[in-house]
Amino acid sequence: DPVFFVPTHNCTSAQLPPDEKNRLSHRGQALRLLVERLGHARKQ
Repeated sequence: DPVFFVPTHNCTSAQLPPDEKNRLSHRGQALRLLVERLGHARKQ
């Protein structure tokens, strides 16, 4: 994490608060998309 600079926040990813880091991470984005799609599947 200390290697990855996040220009929009002007810091490295290690310096971000955990909730912000998860919001920006590809894993966090994938998990949100999965939850959204599972919700749609349950409604059908």
